[in-house]
Amino acid sequence: IKGEFNSDGIDGFIIIDIDKNDKLKEIAVHTPGPSDDDEYLVYWYDGNKIFLMEYFGGWPEFQGNGMVYLDQWQGFWARRDKYVLDKEKRKMKFIEQFAYYVGAKVTVKNSFTIYKETNLKDEVALLKKGSEVEILICDCIKREYFDYKYLIKSESGLLGWSGIDAILENTEGLIMAD
Repeated sequence: IKGEFNSDGIDGFIIIDIDKNDKLKEIAVHTPGPSDDDEYLVYWYDGNKIFLMEYFGGWPEFQGNGMVYLDQWQGFWARRDKYVLDKEKRKMKFIEQFAYYVGAKVTVKNSFTIYKETNLKDEVALLKKGSEVEILICDCIKREYFDYKYLIKSESGLLGWSGIDAILENTEGLIMAD
């Protein structure tokens, strides 16, 4: 079997059980991946042949009930995706969400605007310098990283959207890592 990782250096594998209600076990081949973002290729065996089930880039939690949660670092927060086992195809099905919870509290160092919608056109509020705000959720569906939109709760309880550039340039207190 050949599989492809985004980096070199397979360091091992583990036997997992994605669904404890079936009689099958799976094998997850691991590499530390680029920038310590783990990578896994998950296979299953039918007694004659080995099949690729899924590639996971991040940190999967194999629940044992047919579900896998996958955490992926997004610069200052961890995105959590859900996959469910398609028992007929023996593949993992990605469950799409409309947005992802962030939950980061930061301090505004330069005033900036939050907007009614993700197109960033209709102003809701100007966030005050020195105020504490919370980045609630991220709309990153079908967007590149630097086009992610974040829903922010102001100190006064107003909600509005901002882009990553405005957040990075105008707040302090984010724990950033690649």
